Amino acid sequence: MTIKLNHIAKLKYLFLVLSIGLFSCEEDVREIYLYNKGKLEATSTDTSIKAGETVTYTDSSTKVRAIKWTFQGGSPGSSIDPNVEVKYTKGGTFTTTLEITFVDNTIQKKIFAVEVEAPVIPPVVVPVDGLKIYSDNPDFTKTAPVLNWVSSNQFVIKETADGGYESAYRTFSLPATPPAAEAKWAMAILQFVNVTDISSYTHINIAVRTNSTGKIRFRMKDASNTGYVEFNATNNLYGLKRDGNWNMVKIPIADYKKQNPLLDLTKIKDILVLRSVDPEDVRSLNNYTFDIDHIYLSK
Repeated sequence: MTIKLNHIAKLKYLFLVLSIGLFSCEEDVREIYLYNKGKLEATSTDTSIKAGETVTYTDSSTKVRAIKWTFQGGSPGSSIDPNVEVKYTKGGTFTTTLEITFVDNTIQKKIFAVEVEAPVIPPVVVPVDGLKIYSDNPDFTKTAPVLNWVSSNQFVIKETADGGYESAYRTFSLPATPPAAEAKWAMAILQFVNVTDISSYTHINIAVRTNSTGKIRFRMKDASNTGYVEFNATNNLYGLKRDGNWNMVKIPIADYKKQNPLLDLTKIKDILVLRSVDPEDVRSLNNYTFDIDHIYLSK
């Protein structure tokens, strides 16, 4: 009897040990996966463009933790977005660097190159009978009286020493923080110190650089009357293009008189007034900048 009991006890002990072992093994089971590293994949739409055109860069990499683009010579200059449209306004060969940080903190880079054809700048013209208003060119024989640059509302006028149609130029741009009152419209004035007779001239010539999509009026004013010509973003009227390059704009002075027959060309005070067009709100455009250079009257 004693032997039988001992045998049963041993069997129970063995069963207990096996049970514990089986449960322990079940808890230690782990599924094993082979890890596939992330892959850098990115494209650009063009490798050769003209100044003023754009290239779209797209990242489609896998297992990405962070993206960083750096665009040499482009605007914007950098981005963390997977899809970016970049504009190039100057000629040259520029590189774009994409830096990808993967989820395992490894880093890879890819370099793109784009060839940008320099913009064609029309030759600087100085007519023999031209009246210089604002220009660095010394070949003019006639120069208008002293000028005033007046910021009337919104437009901030700045002079930049280089990079203009000739050299120095003026920029009409919106302030970073618009004023609270009358903030939706913009105006700035280039005026003669004294009233001036321009009735013997047929055209006003202005070098303009802009990519603004807003409407703009170029106005002319005597003591009390105003005449203007109006430009939209698509019609390239008188040669004003919105391509980000310098373009010579040649406006018949008769068109100012056509808009307002009361304009007295013998007594002009404001030779150039940039004015936004109501009811357009310039604050919503985000690109309301006009560069102005090489202004003169011709016959």
